[in-house]
Amino acid sequence: MRSVKEFANAKINLYLSVSSKREDGFHGIDTVMHTVSLCDEVTITLAGTGKRTVRLSLDGGKWLPTDGKNIAYAAAMLFMERAELNAEIHIRLVKRIPVAAGLAGGSADAAAVLRGMNRLFNRPFTERVLLGLAAELGSDVPYCLLGGTALCTGRGEKITRLPDSLSLNTVIAVAGEYVSTPAAYSALDALYSDFDGSVPVNCGNSLDELLASVKSGSLKVSRLYNIFEAAVLPTCPGAAMIKDRLSALGARYVMMSGSGPSVFGIFDTAASAEAAAKALAGEGITAHAAYSVKK
Repeated sequence: MRSVKEFANAKINLYLSVSSKREDGFHGIDTVMHTVSLCDEVTITLAGTGKRTVRLSLDGGKWLPTDGKNIAYAAAMLFMERAELNAEIHIRLVKRIPVAAGLAGGSADAAAVLRGMNRLFNRPFTERVLLGLAAELGSDVPYCLLGGTALCTGRGEKITRLPDSLSLNTVIAVAGEYVSTPAAYSALDALYSDFDGSVPVNCGNSLDELLASVKSGSLKVSRLYNIFEAAVLPTCPGAAMIKDRLSALGARYVMMSGSGPSVFGIFDTAASAEAAAKALAGEGITAHAAYSVKK
């Protein structure tokens, strides 16, 4: 039996705006994603040949499915179908990234499976082909396949890599609240009248200024933005409370990530981030100190 291990890193959104609701049911977005050290672990084992099967076991995330409804399972099957492989694959997934929290945990797992399967079978696919498979699985999966810092547009699958110039010390925290991505977008559609133009999206020129600061390596935190905060925070009092607590613990900027309800705070030092995470954990809040990962 051969095995490979991959780390599936979470992402935070330094900027996230929605501009339209598309005819295909997706939304047009502009987002700047950044990889952090909080991660799941994915171990893929080739247990046999002759029959195309996947067996998925979980350590953590006990409510997650272990069949084709799990995106990591689906990624392994898609890879074998396109590579015309018949193999018995065992996937062991150690979950640390909070589920349904806006951190792309599922997408990161799927991307890790694609990378791991490609290694396990001696790289039959180029990066371009893997990105195509990733886009079939979900909007965030192509970014998670590459990682680092990137501007993502379209429905999130169009990726422009940015310099890996940031070294952020963050705390990522959740208060036991969960928001599905479809529910978050439905709330956003209600708030912005299906993005028909009658309700303006006010994000100004913050994206250009943020991109300039990312490229310079000195993040302009005043230009961080997440459109979902207006739609999600009113229904997630725990997330709103965490924002206040992170600010009180010394974060120089606090914002929700993705469609929420996870919240991240940016701290000046690793020591201050770790102290804040420890303080929140002492209050019964799930909190992780996490740092920039360069790709």
